[in-house]
Amino acid sequence: MSESADDIVVRTAGQQDLLELARLWLSLRLEEAGSRDSETAADLSPFYELAGRRSREPATILLVAYRGDQAVGFYCGRVQGRVGAGIDLYVRAEARRRGVGRRLLGAALAEYRERGADRIVGALRGDKGSHGFWASVWREHPSRLLATRSAAGVEWRTRSITEARGSPPASRTRSSRPPSTP
Repeated sequence: MSESADDIVVRTAGQQDLLELARLWLSLRLEEAGSRDSETAADLSPFYELAGRRSREPATILLVAYRGDQAVGFYCGRVQGRVGAGIDLYVRAEARRRGVGRRLLGAALAEYRERGADRIVGALRGDKGSHGFWASVWREHPSRLLATRSAAGVEWRTRSITEARGSPPASRTRSSRPPSTP
């Protein structure tokens, strides 16, 4: 059976999702620490508390992606005024390269815009493969890079997430491709 992005359901996390979110958050932290032993004998309670706390914070965007009845990824971010702050995006290894991250991020960007954010700040973490993912996301959701800075070995980027105003005409850009519509 072929898996596609159409098989993925992304929704705002609720009480019924907290245990699955705790498992995903634990997997994320173990993967970041370089552990290949996912979830075995690990205490979920701190992650369950984190998921519960985040789900109750009005400024937080907390989304979970399901394929069937299995949680395969999540997104966590915050809105502070007109700025969205991406905190975590995680997709289980076995669900990667199947559109899960793209669907989560698309839903998050829509939520940021709905809440009045016009830019997003986030850190580029992860392996080199994630850089290709982010480049493809920004091709799909055109935006302007507003700022880049490095701190503690992490590259932070600020991007516009609204239609570019005052952008140079297409003839003045370096790309030979016609501009795409967000």
